[in-house]
Amino acid sequence: MRVSLLLSADGSVAAVTPGGTAIEPRLVAGVHLADIATLKPLARAVHLALRQEQGAVSCELAGQTWDLEVSPTPSGTFVTLETLPGTRGDFELAEVLSSGKRLPDVLEALCRLCERRLPGLLSSVLLLGADGLLRPGAAPSLPALLREATNGLAPGPDRGACGTAVWSREPALASDMRTDRRFVAFREVVQQLDLRSCWSWPILSRTGQSLGSLAVYGPTAALPTAAQAALLGAMARFASLAIEQSRNEQSTREMLDRFHLVAEASTNVIYDWNLRTDRLEWSPRLEQVFGYDLKAPRTFAWWEACVHPSERPQVTSSLQLAIVERRKTWTATYRFLRHDGAWATVIDRGHLLFDDEGAPVRLIGEMQDISGQQLLQARLALTERLASVGTLAAGVAHEINNPLAWITSNLHFALEELGRLRIETGLSALDEMAEALTDARTGAERVSTIVRDLKLFSRAQDEQTGLVDVRRVLESAITMARNEIRHRAHLERRFDEVPLVKGNEGKLSQVFLNLLINAAHAVPEGDVAHHTIAVSASQDAQGRVVVSVRDTGQGIEPDVLPHIFDPFFTTKPVGQGTGLGLSICHSIVTSLGGTIGVESTPGRGSTFKVTLPVAPPEFRKSPVPQAEPAAALRGRIALIDDEPSVLVALQRVLGPHHEVKSFSTPTQALDELADFAPDVVFCDVMMPEMSGAELYHRLRANHPKLAERMVFMTGGAFSASAREFLDEVAQPILEKPFTADGVRRLANEQVTKARAPAA
Repeated sequence: MRVSLLLSADGSVAAVTPGGTAIEPRLVAGVHLADIATLKPLARAVHLALRQEQGAVSCELAGQTWDLEVSPTPSGTFVTLETLPGTRGDFELAEVLSSGKRLPDVLEALCRLCERRLPGLLSSVLLLGADGLLRPGAAPSLPALLREATNGLAPGPDRGACGTAVWSREPALASDMRTDRRFVAFREVVQQLDLRSCWSWPILSRTGQSLGSLAVYGPTAALPTAAQAALLGAMARFASLAIEQSRNEQSTREMLDRFHLVAEASTNVIYDWNLRTDRLEWSPRLEQVFGYDLKAPRTFAWWEACVHPSERPQVTSSLQLAIVERRKTWTATYRFLRHDGAWATVIDRGHLLFDDEGAPVRLIGEMQDISGQQLLQARLALTERLASVGTLAAGVAHEINNPLAWITSNLHFALEELGRLRIETGLSALDEMAEALTDARTGAERVSTIVRDLKLFSRAQDEQTGLVDVRRVLESAITMARNEIRHRAHLERRFDEVPLVKGNEGKLSQVFLNLLINAAHAVPEGDVAHHTIAVSASQDAQGRVVVSVRDTGQGIEPDVLPHIFDPFFTTKPVGQGTGLGLSICHSIVTSLGGTIGVESTPGRGSTFKVTLPVAPPEFRKSPVPQAEPAAALRGRIALIDDEPSVLVALQRVLGPHHEVKSFSTPTQALDELADFAPDVVFCDVMMPEMSGAELYHRLRANHPKLAERMVFMTGGAFSASAREFLDEVAQPILEKPFTADGVRRLANEQVTKARAPAA
């Protein structure tokens, strides 16, 4: 039985394999060996091994003798416990195996130990070669005649005791070689020897494959006793360990040769960590990828210090667990410090090697810098999230704008009616009611502004550019960031008259919103009286538009400042920032031909400046001249909306001035519009039964004049097809929420247009 555990520097158990509870149920992670009476012998044995620098000691636990292999490593003290059959002499075998000698010397020492344990008998080891033949591995006392006879022996039945044991993988016992039929082919050799008995044990690998044989020869005809058989079986097992250890070392040497070849050819950083000596060797790519000089020593402690502090405990503990559980591979993804101070995201793939006793020997692996790949993935994920947020924002705006439309419309109507009643009655008591309704209208208009700004932010993924008033975009961003700012600092605005710039409103809104939120987060919460966030828009000497966001927060350290726009670089705690916000802002501003920079003093705050070029003259459009208000004509108006309250509100506003007919479904309107012959058709864009676009196309096919008289009402067209339709259609658009004056003005204009004589 074998149990492994890892001890921390304070003597507590860091990790233990499941078999540990068989020794003592309380042998679990977190305990101190010296605190449990039954485990004190183990604690003393480990201490003795470390003090005397003895790798192998023994102790009594749970009524059994356990062999301990103690190996100090940079990760802690690695301890392997194993029960071994036999007496103290078996520990001499462990000393032979751990001597570090070449395999022929180890096998010779094994044979001499066997001969000491079995006086009067001669011992030999035959090894099975790649050609399938047996060759002498060690035979320090065997006559040369017998060594020559077994050299090149092919395993098989009747091929002596050794050939038979290797062939059958079972012990082959010959009490008298002179009469045993398995030695017929060797009769002449046997007759010349003073040896009669031959007991041979197969040497088997851990997988049960034959590696050779261990044999003893005696001068008298006899079979082994039970004790002799147990000893020879143990000797054969130790011979197997020695052979496999030698082969593993040879494989390791070959692997290292391949490692050096691969390290030269690979684009990743290759490393070889010797866990016993703590020597860490790196491929030349370390300097090319991360900027570190290979001449300086690079130990485990150095690597550990380069792992991001927030990820270091998890990474090192996962490596320790892989060692304790004897995993062949270990993989981790973490941030690694470059020589220039930036963080690189790496995938670390290691291959663990263990010796025959299960102690960790080395970790060979590679580090792949995936920062660029992660940046692309993160930007793609962010783009997808923003697109989802945009769709959600437009949908929310549509749902809010519908009830907001009838709220504001009814408030405007109520105020107009209240004003008329006050003039007619002269009741001053109506003033307070008018004031209350005015406050309600102001609140509704503020909600309308917030929804409008939300719609603006939702268009950040659109690539279309146009003329942009940065002051309007700044106001929208301030509205969005108001809740982050109001508990931290006083907000100051200074907006000069500035020309329009060519850009994308949604993307610039994203830039300004990010700068405002960063400014708010740089200021401690709850100290509004002593902190300020100042936002300004002005024009510099070169005629460019300059937007400045200044805070009186904690500022940015000089060593951090050069990396502030690097992807994934963040000073925020884990989980509170991706390090992509300013990087994306930089990309957006530079794509518009502008610049973004920062000035900061630790403890005094930071100032971010965005400079944008003015829109070129050929891009500017002349403003559309405002037409004189048309004389009001009484006309016929059709209203189509799936919200009954919107229909009622419009009916109240338009009913006193026009003949109005409402339709709550598009199908009803299709049936009756031709007979009603309206001058204007106010129609909602987004309706569940049939969209305004579909209704328009049907009218255009059957009643083209009615289609030309349509005015589309929208609270935020959030589907791609609806956006495309509204961009292409030439009909007027009425944004929800609307005012009573705005609706009446548009209705009057459209009635006048419909009633105008044909040219």
